[in-house]
Amino acid sequence: MTAEAGSRRFLLLSAGDRLAAVDARQVRRILRALPTVPLPGAQPELLGLAEFGGEPLPVLDLAQLIGAKPGQPASFPVTVVVWVGPPSQRELVGLAADAAVDLVFLSPEQVVPTGEGLVVGEAALPQGTAEVLDLSRLGAL
Repeated sequence: MTAEAGSRRFLLLSAGDRLAAVDARQVRRILRALPTVPLPGAQPELLGLAEFGGEPLPVLDLAQLIGAKPGQPASFPVTVVVWVGPPSQRELVGLAADAAVDLVFLSPEQVVPTGEGLVVGEAALPQGTAEVLDLSRLGAL
């Protein structure tokens, strides 16, 4: 897939019965699913803490974050290490997903705005409809 003028590259992730598109500039690394240690009393979307580069990394369930229903069992689940929060306060967080599907280019015209939360739009792709995420809107844990 080639880039059109004004388009940006997104990592397409499978999470439950949905696809999510994350701006590739916010992705630090894609890893096999990291084991997590649950935190008592944590919100359901926080799976727990994992170790990344010798430091604790909060890992969030992407399917829970976007309200996805369970899908097929994941054959190669991943943890995508991403930058979240506003640029002046960004932090590393892991997103647990069923799979990293593809890299795609999206132009602003392809994204239909949907709201002001984490999911800011939808884009129709050959792989299916993807929810476009703005990780800078994901608040501090």
